[in-house]
Amino acid sequence: MALLLALDSSAAASVAVLRDGEALARWATEDTHAHAEVLAPAVRAVLAEAGVAGAGLDAVAVGVGPGPFTGLRAGLATAAALGLAWDVPVRGVRSLDALAHDAAVDAFRHGAEEFVVATDARRREVYWAHYAQVGGQPTLLHGPFVSAADEVTSLPAYGAGAGLYPEALRAVPGWEAATPTAVGVGQVAELALRRGRGLVAPEPLYLRESDAKVPGPRKRAGA
Repeated sequence: MALLLALDSSAAASVAVLRDGEALARWATEDTHAHAEVLAPAVRAVLAEAGVAGAGLDAVAVGVGPGPFTGLRAGLATAAALGLAWDVPVRGVRSLDALAHDAAVDAFRHGAEEFVVATDARRREVYWAHYAQVGGQPTLLHGPFVSAADEVTSLPAYGAGAGLYPEALRAVPGWEAATPTAVGVGQVAELALRRGRGLVAPEPLYLRESDAKVPGPRKRAGA
């Protein structure tokens, strides 16, 4: 049996407690600007709802992105602090893998052997990755990437990135606002651990440089 706490802050923040892949408690917000403030209270709330103590977890699973700098830092820092405090391992999951996991049942139902998932990368770009159905599970073929929407492989597209650019992406109806979820992160992690597969390091996957720049040295007067 695997008891996991899962977090994702690559888009909207979400938290869940899962036992053997089944969510015991979950929390999510659509706010994309207050991850640092909301994650710790949300963790306390879902643990209390699930009747679970942090030290009793088998692992903390966290989405590593791709996503904006501030959001990813908040989720990964929270996961690292909790793992240290509770003395439990922290496992990383690509956030787009979690979205693909959520979308896979729909893709299989509609006979899509391959599909893409896409989320908002701002700057009129999307984060995206290309998956194939293998044994009923999504398998990453290419990516993740960050690019303009018209550079995405032409396949059925799941996720908020597809919803933002319907003229360029083949958005799947009902999935135009979907983002990675903590439940998806936890289920990908649980499946990998159960099958003895490795997970990624709990380190941020940014794909591009930050907008924030360190100022250079001041020029001397008259220089």
